[in-house]
Amino acid sequence: MKLQLTAFFLSTSLLFGQEEAQTKNVEELDPIVVESSPLSPSVSESTQAWSVLSGEDLEKAKRATIAETLSETPGVSQTGFGPAANRPIIRGLDKYRVRILQNGTDTFDVSAQSEDHALPIDPLLVDRIEVLRGASALLYGGNAIGGVVNVIDRKIPTSQHGAPGASLLSSYSSVNEGWNYGATAFGSSGKLNFQINGSKRDYNDYDAPSFYTEDHHSGAISGPFNTVANSYGESSSVGFGGSYMMDAGYAGLSFSRYENTYGIPGEHADNLTYIEMESDRFEFRSEIEVSGSEWLNGIELNFGYSDYKHSEIGYENGAPPFETHSTFLRKGYEGRISFDHDVGELRGVFGLHGLFDEFKIEGHESILSGLTKTWSDATAAATATATPSNPDIEGVDSSTIALFLMEEYDLDDVTTLNAGIRWENQDRDYQGTADRDDSTFSASGGVSRDLNELWNVSGNLSYSERTPDTAELYSDGPHHATESYEIGNPNLDTETAVGVEIIVRKTVGKVTGQFSAFHTKFNNYVFLEEVSPEQERDGEGNLKNDVKYPAPLEGFPAGTEGLPVKEYESIKAEYQGLEVEVDWLAMENPGWDLLLSAYGDLLRGKNKTEGGNLSRIPATRLGLGFEIQQEKLDFGAKLTRSFKQDKLGHHEETTPAFSLLNAYASYDVSVGDSAGVVFLRGYNLTDELAYNHASLLKQFAPLPGRSIEIGLKFDF
Repeated sequence: MKLQLTAFFLSTSLLFGQEEAQTKNVEELDPIVVESSPLSPSVSESTQAWSVLSGEDLEKAKRATIAETLSETPGVSQTGFGPAANRPIIRGLDKYRVRILQNGTDTFDVSAQSEDHALPIDPLLVDRIEVLRGASALLYGGNAIGGVVNVIDRKIPTSQHGAPGASLLSSYSSVNEGWNYGATAFGSSGKLNFQINGSKRDYNDYDAPSFYTEDHHSGAISGPFNTVANSYGESSSVGFGGSYMMDAGYAGLSFSRYENTYGIPGEHADNLTYIEMESDRFEFRSEIEVSGSEWLNGIELNFGYSDYKHSEIGYENGAPPFETHSTFLRKGYEGRISFDHDVGELRGVFGLHGLFDEFKIEGHESILSGLTKTWSDATAAATATATPSNPDIEGVDSSTIALFLMEEYDLDDVTTLNAGIRWENQDRDYQGTADRDDSTFSASGGVSRDLNELWNVSGNLSYSERTPDTAELYSDGPHHATESYEIGNPNLDTETAVGVEIIVRKTVGKVTGQFSAFHTKFNNYVFLEEVSPEQERDGEGNLKNDVKYPAPLEGFPAGTEGLPVKEYESIKAEYQGLEVEVDWLAMENPGWDLLLSAYGDLLRGKNKTEGGNLSRIPATRLGLGFEIQQEKLDFGAKLTRSFKQDKLGHHEETTPAFSLLNAYASYDVSVGDSAGVVFLRGYNLTDELAYNHASLLKQFAPLPGRSIEIGLKFDF
């Protein structure tokens, strides 16, 4: 722990050092506006923690998934269920506590339901990604209690195109023989603007340094392996959109289709299990400036509709033919209308938010199938009269209506106050059990103060509520992604969180950066815990050693898989952590500049009810890098150290420390009026065996080995 803290705070020293160099040459940077906030503040003015990835920084960071693209953002890690099914973790929170948005509205996928479900977004043609942490996500609802990731793709143009153009991108990756292609074209005709785009991704099983695996049933060790089996994938997307520019705003519409087929690694590879996904999406967005009003400045309308489907397909018991085990279906729409206003000295936004969707699972493998059987005696076993723990849920229609208000007030020239509240009501109509009607309330308040022209300090206090998800309430069936039999608890109460955060920023000068410290206390924190290593059920819900399988069998028959039982329960919990990121323009010379960078994060999650640590808490990280920028040539490297994670939850194992060395180089080229860049990137150049502690497939799917990616991006 002492070594981790020493290394962590060494990186923060860059933020507070070099003061003499800064004051000699103070540089005012263009403000980075946070588009996901209704007030669209600049990062330097916000009282909350944000991360914005755009422009060249985004192009350098882009990987196969949104989570991997954000993996070097402080406070953000990844679930890592193979290269396709990979979801962001924000400050140790994921699934039902993190909302993934596309242009401000829900993606309407089922990635929060299970770790083997992928997001229906390819980052290849994404224009911008914003990460909202803690209180900054308040206006997006209870399921954003941990944070929000908003992916912005500009399918609906928000400003007039100056001239028609196009962009092409292609790359090849050695670690999985993967090819990526993408193209975007845009233009205008009078006040009408349009864009069309498409992408294609195709890759094989990826290589990894030599590793071994352990069968969770028998404990048998297998290996060594140098390839992660069944980690292949193929995806494609196509989209188009247009907008009409008015004298005081715009209105636009877009459509996109995403298809993805990918294998599931780990023990699923024995059955060659794969997922076929397809998602159709419509969006409408409009912003109108209002003139002549004493209080109303503008109106923003954002609407999204999606029809999502994926099927889980594989062998049964390791032998042909392929069977569809289950199909997940979800469709719905989300809308938000916001009113930008000034009332006296207050400026703010109030609005109405609605989300309506339908969800169901078809097939014989469903976590909501109500399969639990605990036979009281032999007669009950013979007549099959056992009562399951939870009912069979065939589907659920849900509707959420919310009101929100956020206000800012300048206390003086250097101090800004803000406050926000949100009330929402969620109505769920179940097919199989009684309906539910829940209401939640959230609020936050903050203060931001400029200490001088260089430094800003801010603080924020927040209170949030989250209603337990259907899976947390009514699960009762086998869940092969977690290799467990999951049982929900319909008596779970509303989860609440109280958080405090302090942020120090420097956005002017040769050294810029941000330091954050946060502490969040949860009541009725819902988590999944293994009941006992000895308690197992088969895929039909039968308990080992029960009347169904009596002595002298004392277990399951040969060929019957036993799954450890895990139950949802609620506890008191705490999360606390530190985050830092620093950029230092260390040298300026004629023709070239040297930029040094550092980032790090440290997180602790504690089970305050039972004692000990929470599970799957990402390890402490420290990253150091350099970049040399010339007129046409740009190159650099980054070394990231992930420290040993031995702060373990129940039934967890220590994850060893590792270091990843990445490097990149790019060269600007031009042909006529067209400009492009040729790039070369190297990942894990030392070919180190590395495991993601937060991954449920840690031992079966280590991080990829040494990889070289070469590509070309051209703008016409």
